[in-house]
Amino acid sequence: MYEFVAKGLRTTILTVCALGASAAMAQTAPNLDSVSSTASRYSILSDALWTMGSDAVPERLDTAQAAFAANPRSAEANLRLGLAMRLEHPEATALIQRFYEEALRLDPKSSRAYAVMGEFLSDQGDAEGVARNYQAWLAFAPNDARAHLSYALALGRLSQMPEARAELDKSLALGPTAAAYQLKAVMAEGGPPEEVLAALEAALKVGGGEDRIYYYRARMRWARGETDLALADVAKGMEYAPSSFRFRQLRGEINADAGRYGLAIAEYDALIAQQPGWPDLLNDRCWARARAGVDLQKALADCDTALGLDPGRPEALDSRGLVKLRLGDLPGALADYDEALKTDPPVPTALFGRGVVKRRSGDPAGGDADLGKACALEPAIDQQFARFGVNP
Repeated sequence: MYEFVAKGLRTTILTVCALGASAAMAQTAPNLDSVSSTASRYSILSDALWTMGSDAVPERLDTAQAAFAANPRSAEANLRLGLAMRLEHPEATALIQRFYEEALRLDPKSSRAYAVMGEFLSDQGDAEGVARNYQAWLAFAPNDARAHLSYALALGRLSQMPEARAELDKSLALGPTAAAYQLKAVMAEGGPPEEVLAALEAALKVGGGEDRIYYYRARMRWARGETDLALADVAKGMEYAPSSFRFRQLRGEINADAGRYGLAIAEYDALIAQQPGWPDLLNDRCWARARAGVDLQKALADCDTALGLDPGRPEALDSRGLVKLRLGDLPGALADYDEALKTDPPVPTALFGRGVVKRRSGDPAGGDADLGKACALEPAIDQQFARFGVNP
């Protein structure tokens, strides 16, 4: 429900979370709005917390460690350290949970601690832990709209949708917020588009987090092929966040998808000059050049750098596969596509690209099998590849 791959966009996002961020940060913390990656742990968790009604803000691990060292008996210091660990070392689940639990032991009425614990437990798939967490929060704050909203999101992540909707209704009845209406929009996905748009309009009417809402709606419209409306939402969102890095990245992605490669590459050039070394941006520029069939050696360098920074990244392997396909390096392309397709679910563009490579390499049966699977996952993918001049 909360994670989807927009058809044709090759971008996996947490639809509740990857909406843009504008929270004020401590000077030592990374600037959320300068982070290019919509899948960045910083942006995901920051926005998840906003959606759940928490004002906790991500910060660097070393900053949180210093605060903890100064006062290890502080609930706030434990919470900050657990949150920083969650961002920079998400694999350290036992340690993260211990810091959250200690924060709640020291301050049993910390709504922020309950919110981040709810995010953590739902991500772990711990339904019983989620229930205990919110029962404890709601026991002392039964009419806290934020608690019900946070519970709704956690239940949604556990795919307990009837219960999630019930908690969301309680939150809206107690105190409508933009975050609650945005979650309502997410839950309405798959139904009539008018319901999604109505919920987003309600979120804008309530006010607060407008840049997040316009970012979400822009991505939604892009996924539906409404390029001009999506770009209009990007422009509107930038009125609230004029120097937004991620809005500019999104504008580049939309232009690239529309075949406006020159505009997209120029956007990426400017962003990479500001934030060199972000794998998402390097992959975006590699993919745009690969689709356009221009500057293929530069595209190859971008993908190589992205994979050096984030080894095994499926999107970058897929992009590099197309670059190598265009350069005539069929064995290299096949190797990249094979590696990219180790993910589940498979990347449709990698399946299609591998099908093309296999057919050109003298394996028509294997190629047709991959092409058929790709078209089953994304029916118009053959037209997408045809637009940038790659045919089986």
